[in-house]
Amino acid sequence: MTKFYKIFHGNLAFSAIEEESLPEVIDKCYFPLLAFIEKTKTPIGIELSGYSLEKIQHYRPLWITQFKALHEQGLVELIGSGYMQIIGPLVPYQVNLKNQLIGLRTYQNILGIKPTIAYVNEQALSQSMIDVYAESGYQGLAMEWNNAFSLHSDWLKSYAHRPVIAKGTSTQLPLLWTDSIIFQHYQRTIHNELETNKYLSKIATYISHGYQALPIYSSDLEIFNYRPGRFETEATILADEWENIANITKKLKELGDFLLPKIILDKLLNNQLQLTLTTSSHPILVKKQQKYALSRWAACGRGATYINNLCYRFFTTIKNENDEQQWKKLLQYWGSDYRTHITPKKWAQAMRYLQHFESSEIVSDANTGSPKYFEIIESAKTICIKKDNCQFIFLRDKGLCLESLLIDGKELPFGTVRHGELDFIDHGADFYTGTTVIDSAEHGRVSDLARVGNITYQEQANNLQIQTNIALKKIGHIDKEWEIDLNTKKITFKAKISLHKCIKGSIRSGAITLKTRPKNETFWYQTHNGGKFPERHIIDEYTIIEHAQVRSLMQSCQGGLGVSEGTLELGRESKKLLSIQIDQQQSTPFVMLQNSVDNDLFLTRVFFSLQELDDTLKEDNQTEFKLQYSIRLE
Repeated sequence: MTKFYKIFHGNLAFSAIEEESLPEVIDKCYFPLLAFIEKTKTPIGIELSGYSLEKIQHYRPLWITQFKALHEQGLVELIGSGYMQIIGPLVPYQVNLKNQLIGLRTYQNILGIKPTIAYVNEQALSQSMIDVYAESGYQGLAMEWNNAFSLHSDWLKSYAHRPVIAKGTSTQLPLLWTDSIIFQHYQRTIHNELETNKYLSKIATYISHGYQALPIYSSDLEIFNYRPGRFETEATILADEWENIANITKKLKELGDFLLPKIILDKLLNNQLQLTLTTSSHPILVKKQQKYALSRWAACGRGATYINNLCYRFFTTIKNENDEQQWKKLLQYWGSDYRTHITPKKWAQAMRYLQHFESSEIVSDANTGSPKYFEIIESAKTICIKKDNCQFIFLRDKGLCLESLLIDGKELPFGTVRHGELDFIDHGADFYTGTTVIDSAEHGRVSDLARVGNITYQEQANNLQIQTNIALKKIGHIDKEWEIDLNTKKITFKAKISLHKCIKGSIRSGAITLKTRPKNETFWYQTHNGGKFPERHIIDEYTIIEHAQVRSLMQSCQGGLGVSEGTLELGRESKKLLSIQIDQQQSTPFVMLQNSVDNDLFLTRVFFSLQELDDTLKEDNQTEFKLQYSIRLE
């Protein structure tokens, strides 16, 4: 018979659940799950973060005792996930490793158990995160099938029929599939939205297709006999849903046998099938349907880029320390739930703790006035800056965007791509470097592509800062600066956007445009996505990347990169073309790539988002945004 398995995802940091409601959640969801396991003798996996386990121990220690008893009977398996549910590809490697190691210590301290399988947090996975789980000591992962399959046209559906091997950048781990469609069938049936006979027919169909191991359930625990209150459309509780679960489980046992996840992995692993789950176009996978883009946790919510920056600054103060309580506090506030449907009360609590890590303004000690070390040639449309063997041209009539750079007479591979340089009508525009664009339904598109007159220069011997202030129509203004430093051989972009009120839309600043290049060249980009080492992804002539493209009226982008250590590099064959370093002390933008085909050329751009639109974005208090990055002049 086909083997079934369930993993209930327990999360007492749930964004929409207040602290005072946790005892009720445990009573309505956690205790009934153990009672169901005990009564039906159905072996089940329960995934808990260390944080959730501590909350259970605090509010309902009896649950811990009952869990241990069922574990000793072989009826329940602890599935790990770290101390906190964190979007691994977005945070530094050291934070990811600490999250897993502290989580494992917490499991051991409270339960005396070391889990062998990790449930990937929010099912957000990069290739290098597999290495982090392996380094932490896990022997397997639970990760979603649906989005990985949709990216690989060469995969067979039969790859989902049993566990496989997932390839990291330097290691590999056995992978137990989860399945969003299958678990949503289950949820709808328990919530009385799908008739039981129709549900069982669907399961029978999966079995007939050849599934040897079928993930009956692999999602939230807190939605049975309880509603967290995230959505207006949550199903009404019409009956005892744990009774529904028991009845449906009884019928499922006529179709297959339930086993613990680790036994499924041990008995049915296809170790001959080794898969790379991600692609160059989608280097980070996330869960479920398309509204769960990476931007959800990177640039939406009540101010994801803001709290991400505060957490990063907190991290820099403790990264060389071993104070576990401080690390736990950092991990708590870097949790994914603080970036989505977080309640105002929980958000305010986080801000009270984190805001003393906020960055302060940096005051320059350069001389203000007419430059004497750099030659400045101003015209109505451009500003040309020269010194030694270097020339920089900025567009005065286009918001001080960068036109071009020349070093020793050689043009560097980024700047402005002009209207008419590309063939396709979709590319019939100017593509600038250093522009800011704000898109919203209320205000339309607002940019800083205006003529600037108020330009200030600050200078030292080999350093020049060019500053201006640009009105963003009636919604605010931007303080914009370019800094040329010939000592460090860098050009730095700085922006501070001040809005009159919150904007329900996307805010992207400092976009970088690469000069066009033949699409048959071997091209690559490289960045950290939560792991110890950077991931290099090849862009060949067939690679289309559309992270920044609007997906719907309620979702302003499609994906992005982690850039978890702040560095993004692009190159051709063995040569590095562009090296970008984000000042994460100032901001932690969400970085997106565009790589578009234009006849025999590629148009490649890098976007830095300070806010994106999706269903979690709250019109809260954030009206000020910062960005700072540097590009090496090489």
